[in-house]
Amino acid sequence: MESGWSNLESMSFINDPVLNIIVVGFHHKKGCQVEHCYPELIAGKPTELPPAWRYLPALALPDGSHNYLSDTIFFHLPGLTEPAHTVYAISCFRQIPIEQVVQKTSDMTRSSVQKSVCVVCRAPLFGRLAIKMELVVRAWFLQGDFSQTKLLEDAFKHLNSCPVQIDQTLEGLSVQKLVEVWRHKALLLLKLLLMRRRVLMYGSPAGPLSATLLSLVSLLPQTVEKGLTHSANIVLSRPLSPIPTVIETLNINEEAIEATDELEKNEFVNGMNQKEDTLSQKETGNLLDEKDRASRQSFDDGMFNDLMDKQELSVAREKCHSIGEKYKTQKVLSDLQQSPTIARDMSVDGLCSMIGQIDQSQCGFPLSVFEDGYLCLPYLSLQYLDLLSDPAVEGFLVGASNVLFKQKRQLFDIVIDLNEMKVETSDLLLRRQLVLSTEDLRFADHIVRHGSVQGDTWIRNQFTSYLIYMLRTSLLPEGSREIEPYNSHFMSAFKSTTIYQQWLKATNSGDIEAFLNLAPVHPFAGQLSVSDMKLKLAHTMSASESGRKVTAAVASTGRAVATTSRAVGGALSQARGALSGWWSALTTPAPTATAASDPPQPVPADTNASFPPSDAEDALDQIDNKALEPSPPDPPDKTVENSNNASEIHVV
Repeated sequence: MESGWSNLESMSFINDPVLNIIVVGFHHKKGCQVEHCYPELIAGKPTELPPAWRYLPALALPDGSHNYLSDTIFFHLPGLTEPAHTVYAISCFRQIPIEQVVQKTSDMTRSSVQKSVCVVCRAPLFGRLAIKMELVVRAWFLQGDFSQTKLLEDAFKHLNSCPVQIDQTLEGLSVQKLVEVWRHKALLLLKLLLMRRRVLMYGSPAGPLSATLLSLVSLLPQTVEKGLTHSANIVLSRPLSPIPTVIETLNINEEAIEATDELEKNEFVNGMNQKEDTLSQKETGNLLDEKDRASRQSFDDGMFNDLMDKQELSVAREKCHSIGEKYKTQKVLSDLQQSPTIARDMSVDGLCSMIGQIDQSQCGFPLSVFEDGYLCLPYLSLQYLDLLSDPAVEGFLVGASNVLFKQKRQLFDIVIDLNEMKVETSDLLLRRQLVLSTEDLRFADHIVRHGSVQGDTWIRNQFTSYLIYMLRTSLLPEGSREIEPYNSHFMSAFKSTTIYQQWLKATNSGDIEAFLNLAPVHPFAGQLSVSDMKLKLAHTMSASESGRKVTAAVASTGRAVATTSRAVGGALSQARGALSGWWSALTTPAPTATAASDPPQPVPADTNASFPPSDAEDALDQIDNKALEPSPPDPPDKTVENSNNASEIHVV
C-alpha cells in the first residue's frame, strides 16, 4: 500500500494518500484503546493493531488532552509494508459532555466522552488533511452515535479520490507565526537542526507543539516534501522495555515512575560514555530542585558574554574589510552585493534577487538531516521514552508534552520550552556554536520586519537563500574570514556532520557553475555601526534571563522614582525621564530603509499567540506613563521626608 511513496519524487501529485482511518477512545479502566479501524489492519479484528503501531492510541490521545475540548496532533510511525519508510498521522481529538451522546454504552461512566479519529497517510499532508478531517470529526460527533462509522468510511474514499499536489504538503505549517513568536531566535533554531543534536521541544497542548516542530522543519528547503522518509525508522539495538499500556495522566503511580527512572542507568548519550555526568535519582526526580536548576543554565544567559569577548570583537571589526580580497578575479559583484550597508539597505526582495541565477534543484536539497539514525518525531508519548536512550539513535528532534521528559534532561543536549519561551542547555560549547553573529542578527531582523506582511512562502525563500550562501561560503578553506559571519564555531561543527559530507557527495563538492559564481559571503555582511550594537543589545535584553531582569529593574526603578519624585522635587523626575528615553532609544531596533514603492508596514499583533512577547521594548512600555510626566514642585511649607531613599537609587 505504501509503494506510492517510492515514486513520489518523480511525480507532482500523490494518488491514494490515505492508508487507514483509526478511531481511538478513552476507557475509564483500560485507558486509550482502538475502537475501529478502516480498512482493517488485521483481518477479522478491526480493533487490533500490528506490533509496530501498538503505541498509536497513546499518540492519538496525548497526555493532558482531557483538559481541552478539541485538538489536532501530528506524529510519525514506521511503515508496515515498507519498514524503511515513514508514514504520517493526523489525529483529530474531541471531547463532548455525556448528555450529547444519543446512543450511550455501558462503559460510558464519566461526565464526558473523549475520542480521536486518526488518519494515517503515505505523504506528510498534515495541514491539508487536518482541515478536512476536523470537519468530518465534528459531523461524526454531532451524530451522537459512535457506532455509526459510515461517515468515516465515506471520508476515507473521498480523500483517496482526489490526487494531491506535492507542493500542498506545506499547507497549515505557518512559519510566519513561528517567526512572530520566536523572532530572531528562529534562525538559531534552524541552525540547531543542522547540527544533529539531541533536541527536545516541550510544550502543551500537543497540537500546537507538533505543528511548531514541523513548521521549524519546513524552513529547511524541500525537507517536509521529500526529507522525512526515514525520520521514524531505526533498527534498535534492543527491543523497547515493557511499559504498561495504561498510564493515567493525572495519577501516575509509583511503578510507572520507577519504570522511567531505569533510564538513569543507561550510560550512553550521543554514543559516548556519560556515567560521570549522570545525575542521581534524587536530583532528577525534583524539577524544582535548586541544584538541578543551577546546573542547567539558560542558553541565553551566557550568550552575550560569549559574543562580547574582546578578541572576538576585534575580529568582527576586521572581517568586514576582508570580504572580496581573495576573490578579486571572480565575476564582479552586483551593486547590491558590493554595498557595505546591505543590512540596512536590503529591500524586501533583495536577497532572492541576489541568487536569482541559482537553480535550487541543483543545490543538494533536501539536506539529509533526518537520515542514518537521526529521528524526527513531532509528538512522542511516554511509552517511547526508552527509544531515546537506545545506542542506535544518533540524535533526534522530538516533541513531548509530558513533564517526565523534562526531568530526564541527561537524555537531551538542548531543551526548547515552548511554554516559557526558553532554549536551555548545559553544554558550553553548544552555546558558543549557536551564538548569532551581527550579520545573522541583521538577517533575522530583516525576516522579523517583513515576514508578517510577506507571508510563509517569502519567509521560506529567505531562509533558503541564507542556506545557499552559507553552503557556498563553507567551501572556502578553514580559517577564512568570510566564514566568521556565520559563527566559525558553528561552521566547524556543521562541516563535521554527516549532513555536510553527504551534501558534498551529492553536489560533487559544490561543483555547480552558477553556484560557484555566487560570492562566498554572508548576504548581510557590512561594516559595524551603532544600529548593530542597538540590535545586539535589544536581542540580548529580550532573549536572556539576565536581560529580562535588567529590563524589569529599569521598570521598577521608574516606579520608585515616581514614588519619591514629590520628595526630591522635579529635578530627579527629569533625570529619570532622560534615562528612560536613552534606554528606549538604545533598545529599539533601527528602522529599515525601504523603497518609495514599499511604504513601511506595521507588524500586526498576534492575539492568538500562546506565548508572551519577549521584546525589551515591550517590557519598557510597561512603565507607568504617569511616571514619565514631570511632577509639580512641592509647596515651600511641605516637609521633605524619606529623603534618604533617593540616595539608595543607583543607575547600573
